[in-house]
Amino acid sequence: MTGRVLHTSDWHLGRQIGRHRRDAEFDAVLAEIVEIAADFGPDLIVHSGDLFDGRPGFDDVHRAAHALRRLGDTAPVVVVAGNHDTPNVLRFLDYVLTDMGNRAGDEVRVRFATEARPDGLLIAEYPAARGDLTLRIGALPYLHPNRFAYDFAEPGAATATYAERVRAVQADVYRRLAADRGPADLLLFAAHLFVEGATPSYSERPVSIDADYAVAADDLPGVDYGALGHIHKPQSVDRAGFPARYAGSPLQLDFGETRDTKSVVLAEIAPGRAPLIELAPLKSGRRLVHLTGRLEEIAQGAERVGDAWVKAVVDVDAPAAFLAEALAKLLPQATIVGIEERIPGAAGQVLDRTAATAELPGVEDLLREYLPGRGTTGRALGHVMATFSDLQAEPDPAEPAPCCEETLLTAAIAGESLDGVDRAGLLIGADATGTEERR
Repeated sequence: MTGRVLHTSDWHLGRQIGRHRRDAEFDAVLAEIVEIAADFGPDLIVHSGDLFDGRPGFDDVHRAAHALRRLGDTAPVVVVAGNHDTPNVLRFLDYVLTDMGNRAGDEVRVRFATEARPDGLLIAEYPAARGDLTLRIGALPYLHPNRFAYDFAEPGAATATYAERVRAVQADVYRRLAADRGPADLLLFAAHLFVEGATPSYSERPVSIDADYAVAADDLPGVDYGALGHIHKPQSVDRAGFPARYAGSPLQLDFGETRDTKSVVLAEIAPGRAPLIELAPLKSGRRLVHLTGRLEEIAQGAERVGDAWVKAVVDVDAPAAFLAEALAKLLPQATIVGIEERIPGAAGQVLDRTAATAELPGVEDLLREYLPGRGTTGRALGHVMATFSDLQAEPDPAEPAPCCEETLLTAAIAGESLDGVDRAGLLIGADATGTEERR
């Protein structure tokens, strides 16, 4: 008797490389995940956070709804909110995937854990198809360090460290999950967090993997499987008695992930023994490739690059004219997103005009470099950067929404006329090929 779980994470729909969108790659890898799920036949599918890369456009919301509905046709799906996800957008998806709120109970195939509140923790049960087993899952969304809204009974929790407060929330999830546990109940813990000792890909937000915000592996609850998200590099969590994995991102999202092999986790769980884990590799998506050396050295390996995203560091004796054109000719199938011209004894770099903006240091990097010189260091620096990062992620109320999801959801809940229902219909009626007209 076993229960089967498919674990995926960190899709980051909408993520770009510089100014380049990756819609075709996302479509291909999501179709691949749907196919793997259909072949594996899981009892439960878990997405452990960062469905989107930030505030999504309509196409990204459509893409997520289409993929989640297709996965829900295979097995129930639980989605945990990550640090890049906006609760209102996830609530809109929930509204769409329950057919405008008309589905209830066992008819709900996709459920979302959007916020961590004592009265809103997602604890759910799903029967296994093989044997008289029940999968019980407790889902913990990402807990923002500077917007930690969980209400604690103990007054002292307000002054506790981030790790101490997360430990208390995890314990609360486990108490509810393990209550009245029977011998045929399999416990799963799904969370979006950084566990100390995990190896990041460094495409995550730097502040979100700061040591001050790491959760101790020994503090994780004792369950039959832990489905973790947040770290993009697929890996297991090294703690005896807690079989858990980071599923990682499905595509190489940044040049910090060039060595990562992407996959989804297929876990078979049974009472009283360690789960059987298989990693199903994901083959869709273009590779991200670093090229370094003299132009003639790069030319020798150019045939192996093929269809890829490329950053190149070219060693030259003096400033070289038409370097971008020469590389483009050597790598006709590749998209070159950055070029650095390296001259002996020179510290400067020359960028291709189309990639120049992508290569400049970001405001976050400049602020992190500036503040220590003004006396803000250590934990105080971490808190300032966390606040700044969250402020950047917050929608600007003065900006018009890029799509209709929040307006539509608010109108629907209020019982007002849904003038924009045709767009929601596109989401609900997505066919298997996703060939509707995109705007």
